[in-house]
Amino acid sequence: MDLSQYLEIFIDETKEHIQTLNDQVLILEAEPDNIDTVNEIFRAAHSLKGMAGTMGFKRMQRLTHDMENVFSEVRNGKINVNADIVDVVFKCLDCIEGYLANITESGDEGTEDNEDVIKVLNDVLAQSESVGSAPAPKEEPKAVEKQEAKSDAPDDRKKYLSIPIADFEKNAMQEAKEKGMHIYATTVYIQESCLLKAARAFLVFKGLENKGEIIKSVPSVQDIEDERFEFDFSMFIISEKSLEEIKGIIENVSEIEEAVIEEFDIPDVVEETTPKAEENDSKKETKEQKTEKKDEKKAPAKAGKPVVNRSVRVDIEKLDDLMNLVSELIIAKNGLVSVTGVMAGSDQSFNEQIEYLERITTNLHESVMKVRMVPIESVVNRFPRMIRDLSKKLNKEMELIMTGEDTELDRTVIDEIGDPLMHMLRNSADHGLEDTIDRLKLGKPKVGTIRLDAYQDGNNVTIEVSDDGAGIDVEKIKAKAIEKGTITEEQAEFMSDKEAVDLLFMPSFSTAEKITDVSGRGVGLDVVKNKIEGLGGDVEVSTKLGEGTTFIVRLPLTLAIIQALMVDISGEKYALPLNSIVTVEEIPSDEIKYVHTKEVINLRGTVIPIVRLNEVLDLEPAEKDPELEDDDSLIVVIVKKGDKQAGLVIDNLLGQQEIVIKPLGKFIRVPKMISGATILGNGEVALIIDSNTLV
Repeated sequence: MDLSQYLEIFIDETKEHIQTLNDQVLILEAEPDNIDTVNEIFRAAHSLKGMAGTMGFKRMQRLTHDMENVFSEVRNGKINVNADIVDVVFKCLDCIEGYLANITESGDEGTEDNEDVIKVLNDVLAQSESVGSAPAPKEEPKAVEKQEAKSDAPDDRKKYLSIPIADFEKNAMQEAKEKGMHIYATTVYIQESCLLKAARAFLVFKGLENKGEIIKSVPSVQDIEDERFEFDFSMFIISEKSLEEIKGIIENVSEIEEAVIEEFDIPDVVEETTPKAEENDSKKETKEQKTEKKDEKKAPAKAGKPVVNRSVRVDIEKLDDLMNLVSELIIAKNGLVSVTGVMAGSDQSFNEQIEYLERITTNLHESVMKVRMVPIESVVNRFPRMIRDLSKKLNKEMELIMTGEDTELDRTVIDEIGDPLMHMLRNSADHGLEDTIDRLKLGKPKVGTIRLDAYQDGNNVTIEVSDDGAGIDVEKIKAKAIEKGTITEEQAEFMSDKEAVDLLFMPSFSTAEKITDVSGRGVGLDVVKNKIEGLGGDVEVSTKLGEGTTFIVRLPLTLAIIQALMVDISGEKYALPLNSIVTVEEIPSDEIKYVHTKEVINLRGTVIPIVRLNEVLDLEPAEKDPELEDDDSLIVVIVKKGDKQAGLVIDNLLGQQEIVIKPLGKFIRVPKMISGATILGNGEVALIIDSNTLV
């Protein structure tokens, strides 16, 4: 077997362990005496060491081994957790992430030994040994206890006892024994929560290959590869190595619960495997006992035992292919619906089948969407560590509070949203929060607070990044914009506070007085806006001088299939995404007023600007418009972007429809307001209008 086939599993699980370590070390920094956290860190480091060793990544194994040793001493009470230890552990995690980046890119961990970090870890260990008494006396009883546990394991855990051994296998054992080698029998138990038990078994086999020879395996290697086994397997091993070393190799593999192992006496095996009537009876009893045990295991599951092994890992490309197929199915369904719409006197049963097809395709789409949805936690869980590092770098005391981490977004959106959120958090830490001394002078808490709140709002997910810092000085922004020539003094005089704040999203615009490695180069918020709008979302800022700032990001749940309002503009069909539409109004032409030469309407006390889509899209007006301009009414679709609204003037409503968004490609130059196209039921192509660009 090729070890590289498990590289993807190794990468995924290493990321999970790194995130666990980041989370737990942050907890440990706040609660140095939390023994549960120490144990969790030790287990994660131990798992990383075993995985790295099995995959042959020696540098990563060495680093995690030394890290594990440090936390072994912390568990034994020989080392007290302090700020220096926390710092070096975070450096270790950065090094491991460096190894992982190399492995992801090239399949190799690279040549960096990180000797400086390893030296610090060893210095910590050396200090603990010099302060405390020699650790050897404490280690020996542990080894004795382990040996006793092995010998005291009940026979029903030693499943190798019931394995028949052929004559040639017996002879191989005898020859090895005569050469001074050991014969070990072991039953390996994998955790029942393990998702990839065949991979775990393979890693055990791979780890033992260089230490000896496996002469028999039950189930067979092929059955184990095909996952045709329960959560245990048994082996007979010939090796020169000690029992403790063989056991350690097995148990170092992640998600191995236990290895019941002992040195095996060949004559005992021969006697037990001699075909006798009594032995056959005992085997029958053993099988019956096994059956009873299986039944016993199954029975509690009905009574509420947690169900395990109910999930699978799926490559995102496979989900993309599935989504594309669902998209094509919806297009075909729309075609059938349009055909039935023009068929006069069509059969009632045929119409019922079409309605049934609509329900099925809608349910299928929803099911695929649920599979593609990922909690936003997978993006935001790295931010607490980032804020902790920024706190030290900027010499400001700050804390990050997060809510709604279980809010779900489409995987394609999740992959893109991390960097924009990171920019906003860094902006809040650097620009938003005041220095500790300034906060105390203002009567604010010493520790600044940054919040990240996520929640679902209809067909959108809203993410708010806020701080309780100084807020944004609007006059300072205007002055900077005038200095850069972005606006004139006259424009600044009539500019609202919100319009002034929006200047922050312009390229290369920064109010920072000095450039740091955190921010101040004018790169960030313009990238944030472009990225979020590229995902079909929008971002706005709410601020109050002296009290703080909030960035509000709204993102669509999905980017593939949406509900849209089909409209007619100058005889052409267009689609408006339903999630941005507030209402549709019929407005008499004489109610249109002018403010600063721009058309507006007063809708129930709210002044809303009017956008004539035929003008924006450079289309000829409909024929009836010139003749009926004075006494005709307009159909206006009211759309929103945050707290802003606009009225889009159309000619006719064509109804609501589920549409598939298709990109127009790189070779067709389209205005920013066109976000894509869709194929209608009759084969026509309709452009999709991004109303966010018009508000």
